[in-house]
Amino acid sequence: MKTKRLFFILLLFVILAGSLFAYQLSPLNVTYDPAGAGSARVYTIVNDSDEPIAIEVSAEQRIIDIDGNEVNQDGSAYFSIQPSRMIIRPDSTQLVRVQYRGPQTVTRELSFRIISEQIAMPRGAQDQNQGQMISFLFVYSTSAYVRPTRVVESVTPTVTEREDSKLEIVLENTGSVHQMLNSLTVTLTGDNGAVYSLTEEELQPLLGQNLLTASKLRSVIDMPAALADAESITASISYDYSYSA
Repeated sequence: MKTKRLFFILLLFVILAGSLFAYQLSPLNVTYDPAGAGSARVYTIVNDSDEPIAIEVSAEQRIIDIDGNEVNQDGSAYFSIQPSRMIIRPDSTQLVRVQYRGPQTVTRELSFRIISEQIAMPRGAQDQNQGQMISFLFVYSTSAYVRPTRVVESVTPTVTEREDSKLEIVLENTGSVHQMLNSLTVTLTGDNGAVYSLTEEELQPLLGQNLLTASKLRSVIDMPAALADAESITASISYDYSYSA
């Protein structure tokens, strides 16, 4: 009995997984020019399932807070999306044209999400009742950037001693394009001559993060013993990334 039940669960998982990946979207990362031919891009949606699917495409502006949480807001005023809603037949392809319509003077890179979301389709009363039990609708959240007039790569680190005797290390993107903090190292130097490098655990809130323009990220650590008697502490960083779009 247990073997049959396990087989049923595995079979259900396979069926659901198949429906979960019912379509494909590309590209997943796009850079737009603020004007001209490069301000428009074409996305391809492929329905490789044996059933029709309904899709809605929208734009959101990306905001990442100091703790690395992404909370987005409506970005529809910046883009024209044609078509924005569609039904794609089985084994068919749909092209979607997305054009940037925001300000043509961009001094700092603008960051967005172009989101493709599968919408539930009514299939009769019986299917609707069954669909109330389990419903998986797949969403693609892609990266979209609007290129600035001038590319400046700059991340500024600061260190502050808090009242609870901890150190707050803040990295601020003071440049004009996003920066990926790959292979990040942070080194603290006290005026007492002591040098301390953050451990992998202390770097976790920062390591590999996408630091958008005009954004900050922080890590709070215990005061290293070697720096406890330092009156001032400075930070230096290094990471492996270079803007190429």
